[in-house]
Amino acid sequence: MGLVGRVPEVVALDRLRAAAAAGKGAAALLVGEAGIGKTALVEEAVARAAAADATVVTGRAVPDEGAPAYWPWLRLLEDAPGLSPDLLTASAAEGESPAAVRFRVAQRTVRALREAGHLVLVLEDLHWADAPSLALLRLLCRELPRTRLLVIGTARPPFPLDDLPGAEVLRLEPWEPAAVGAYLTQEAGPGVHGSWPAAMHRLSGGNPLYVRELTRQLERADRLRRPAGGVGVPTELRRLVGRRTAQLGPACRELLGGAAALGAEIDVAVLRAAARDPAAVDDLLAEALDAGVLIEDPWRPALLRFAHELVRQARYDDLARAERIAWHGGLADALTAAGAAPADVARHRVRCAVDARSRQAGVEACRAAAAAALDLGEVVRWFGHAVDLADEPVDRLARATAAYADGRLDVAIADCAALLDVAERAGRPDLAVEAALVVRGVAGPVAPALLLLCERALALAGRHPRVLAQFAFLLAESGDATRAEQIGAEAMALAEESGRPDDLAAAVHARHQVIDPFEQPGLVLELADRSCSLGRPDAELWGRIWRIDAYLMRGDNAAAEQETVRLGTLADRLGWPLARWHLLRARAARAVLAGRFAEADELALEAREVAVRMQDGTAVPLYHAFAGGLVLHTGDSGRYLAAIAELIPAALSLPVAAAQLARTAMDAGADETVELCWQSLRPVLADLPADARRSYVLITAGEVAARLGDLDAARDCYDRAVRYEHTYLNNTTSCYGATARSLGTIASALGEHDTAVGHLRTAVTMDAGSPPFLAHARLGLARALIARAAPGDRHQARDLAAAAARDARRLGMPGVAAAARALAEEAAGVRAGAAALTAREREIAQLVAEGLANRAIAAKLVLSERTVETHVRNLLAKLGLSNRTQVASWVRTVSQR
Repeated sequence: MGLVGRVPEVVALDRLRAAAAAGKGAAALLVGEAGIGKTALVEEAVARAAAADATVVTGRAVPDEGAPAYWPWLRLLEDAPGLSPDLLTASAAEGESPAAVRFRVAQRTVRALREAGHLVLVLEDLHWADAPSLALLRLLCRELPRTRLLVIGTARPPFPLDDLPGAEVLRLEPWEPAAVGAYLTQEAGPGVHGSWPAAMHRLSGGNPLYVRELTRQLERADRLRRPAGGVGVPTELRRLVGRRTAQLGPACRELLGGAAALGAEIDVAVLRAAARDPAAVDDLLAEALDAGVLIEDPWRPALLRFAHELVRQARYDDLARAERIAWHGGLADALTAAGAAPADVARHRVRCAVDARSRQAGVEACRAAAAAALDLGEVVRWFGHAVDLADEPVDRLARATAAYADGRLDVAIADCAALLDVAERAGRPDLAVEAALVVRGVAGPVAPALLLLCERALALAGRHPRVLAQFAFLLAESGDATRAEQIGAEAMALAEESGRPDDLAAAVHARHQVIDPFEQPGLVLELADRSCSLGRPDAELWGRIWRIDAYLMRGDNAAAEQETVRLGTLADRLGWPLARWHLLRARAARAVLAGRFAEADELALEAREVAVRMQDGTAVPLYHAFAGGLVLHTGDSGRYLAAIAELIPAALSLPVAAAQLARTAMDAGADETVELCWQSLRPVLADLPADARRSYVLITAGEVAARLGDLDAARDCYDRAVRYEHTYLNNTTSCYGATARSLGTIASALGEHDTAVGHLRTAVTMDAGSPPFLAHARLGLARALIARAAPGDRHQARDLAAAAARDARRLGMPGVAAAARALAEEAAGVRAGAAALTAREREIAQLVAEGLANRAIAAKLVLSERTVETHVRNLLAKLGLSNRTQVASWVRTVSQR
């Protein structure tokens, strides 16, 4: 049978295959409902690829819970020349997590595929693929442009299209009536009555599978050569399948029930072992093959499959309850005897668990499957089945622990709350403590639920050091710094007394949350070192994260880079989404400091996706905090503000968010937003809690106050922050460069020009290792020199602005480049502007803005009135202004910059 329709899709696949052959690998995803013709299109593409001498290898995902990890890839690699399924097997090193093993084998497999030459990889039914298979596919897709590979995937909607990054998505729609007519003519000949294409389209909805089954039925009844009408044709495929299998004998239909229970791929040996009459199995399977209900692959004679998954599902759904349970029990026994994978056995044990004995067997099988699983999601699922069967605390605790590691906080917290119910009823403080401590290191929207867990555990277990430390951490994250410090100190004392590493790790973490790293940078590194020395992976994770932030804050970018490499090694070993998130944020910060803005944005977006999958409520706000700093370089501040407009009201309630938003709004010239932020910030500046956010809020608030002319507030912020001159506003949340640059901006607004120049010279020196911030610092210093207008300042300003413009252009910082170029031209006298004014002209401009007449200015400066008139005329010309009123407006604008 030839392919009907789908010409654009065939052309697209030919184009992608030709590009892959030329070294520009690609991926295509065929998306459509069951029976829409995805496999038929793939078969056409495969035939055309084979005709072009391309090597095609195929794998197919299956809906069976017991399918091993990487199942479609294992099948594909069996047939790939020079490759082997062994690529996807590895033993865990000591202390290596299943996720870390999975990542290692995926990298190895991608590398082997990349070096395999021109291949067409077909992966069907990706909607059933396991998480490791999809992760491997995502990893490969990112490498495709540098390979000679074409990946063709098929999936039913809904399917997350980002599982194939960069793939060309081909959505297969139902056949139009014309395509239905072409199929009828192709199958039944030219005698089909003209009324049938429209009627068939209406009955089938254009689904090719339905059309095919209906055509077979009507062709057998010789109905297609007569006018359509009065046809009680069912619209459900199950009934069509029922008619198709009705021709089979009772014994064959019974065996097909067992085959349907076994799964999408039918292992003949296992089915034979579970069958009531093993000797008859081969003959019964031959009957099903002859009827087209089952199909075989000549290269894999030990395996069969149903002609379509819907056929299998229909037969499975028709099984009576007792028949279904009996088949699953027999298949579980047969698989156990054959030494099958634990997940294969567990899938059937769960489905035949009907009494105490079989439920216990199901629980044990689920535990074995969880222990063997390489994917955390699978661990969660198998322990979930165990909980459903028996609800033992040990299984619920194991599910909660795996769910937390997998980033599924809702499951973990719900399980912990249920465990605390059990602990309270049974009087088990040990269980209460374990439940309260499963979810650690996260807060945000889940903080209230976690605080409640701690309170319940403390009520039952007393002053337990780890629970107290967790409680203190959550209080700090919720803004209650005073209680957090008190309770954290108690936790530390108890931990020091016990000497247990787990108690100490929790207490150290709580202590870290209530210190201001600007005030106590040495203590941050001391806590980080201690955390890393405790021999616990979670403690090491936090210690390395704290080190990275501490090194960034003191400007030791080389040390931060080395620590990021170590964090990467740890994240790979642990396989925790939480570790991956922090690693991506650290890499994004380093990319910004190096001026690699596109890379930084890509890493930040990937970090956000990881955190969103973890259900961490801080994911989006932290991404926006990073993006808000990034747009100060790229010049997209206005577009960024428009994109987050709906988030602004919520941001105003948090000082750190209001400060960050105000900084971006100043860059965009959005004065109304700056005013709103200032109204939120000013009242809280005196009482900021002593945490990692305080200094950033204080310094930024000083810049906002200076911009708005609130010089009293600007002075207060400056006086409180000036001792931080030699630190950096850099961490993994966002980067703003040397604190000295911000201090110079504030000092300049306060009229302390010598002080401002000193700060900004310091900033230029400090930011020498970060090209984008060096450009900002040079531009800031050039502006400060122009404002000071001492002898030689204008010449220095011109050179600094020219250097800033040159570097900004190279780095892709259009706003900074334009401002620096304009300032350089003004300082050189090429362009009208502030830099073109002499010191005397700037002085007279200030007096004109204050409303003084020429005579009053002459008297104040001890000049002749004619000289003042000349200066006023010159400054108007240099600034491109027409009257004295405009001078006042210009002076206000310059003072706000």
